[in-house]
Amino acid sequence: MSERIVYPRIYVLRRRPRSGCEHFEVREREGEYIAFCRVLGRPLPSVSVEKCEKHWEDCPFRRMAAKMEGRDDWGQGSL
Repeated sequence: MSERIVYPRIYVLRRRPRSGCEHFEVREREGEYIAFCRVLGRPLPSVSVEKCEKHWEDCPFRRMAAKMEGRDDWGQGSL
């Protein structure tokens, strides 16, 4: 039997979020969605998801990941 993980309501979305960021991940369960940032290694609060959807090219966490990966092509819109 798999362990059931329960997230506080601040992470739950009723619509499937979308982002162009390669570090953005969405998990679905029973018609609800949780957005995750792989750079941060945690779920995103629902109030932060809109920023991730609209401004992912300028995300400081995304730039940090590019630097850690040794890429210098992390300017706006270039990843």
